[in-house]
Amino acid sequence: MTLGEKITDLRKKRGLSQEELAITLGVSRQAVSKWETMEAKPDTDKIVALAEFFEVTTDWLLRDIEPQESPAGAQDGIPSVQSMLRGAPMLFNLTMGGNILGAALMLYDLWQQTYYHIPTLLGLIVQIGMCALFLGLCHSIRAQDDAAGRAWAHAYWRCNIFALALLPSFWAAETALHLVAQFRPVPTLFVLPLTAVLYLLACLCVRIAARKIR
Repeated sequence: MTLGEKITDLRKKRGLSQEELAITLGVSRQAVSKWETMEAKPDTDKIVALAEFFEVTTDWLLRDIEPQESPAGAQDGIPSVQSMLRGAPMLFNLTMGGNILGAALMLYDLWQQTYYHIPTLLGLIVQIGMCALFLGLCHSIRAQDDAAGRAWAHAYWRCNIFALALLPSFWAAETALHLVAQFRPVPTLFVLPLTAVLYLLACLCVRIAARKIR
């Protein structure tokens, strides 16, 4: 059974029209029609959305690999991939908020230059915790559905790099100016524009890499 036939079969079992499925996925009816006739192939994020909506795995959609099932829907206490995928959007938003909070604490510290840089340390701890939390979920999803786990990990980095790149960019700028200062005097104010340049470059590189992976 081709991918198009699977989409058609799943859609009809749900009693949905092409228009209704298109609205659910945020695409045009023509796009769904082309998927079903194999004139076009859904993007990775749409494959994941289809798998979540119809409660199947992306491996089954793409490669006919049936998931291992157990009577309770989970094996040895491990949540099913469907349950993890249902919780992924909420955790994604939660960790994104945590990363933004961490970046805000770092910006406050850069502006105020607080004693012992406590806000930066707290922000770094928050961001590390958020990364570990969501990427741990992605790793668990990949154990059962590799394509879905990779797609969520790519989406995480693509959206969160704007918060996560701030502190590494600042440290890199400080290190670079410290090395240059060994040979010639450099105004300390240069650290801010250099941080901005490195920050923008880091964000751009991650965005380009994520787009190529898709």
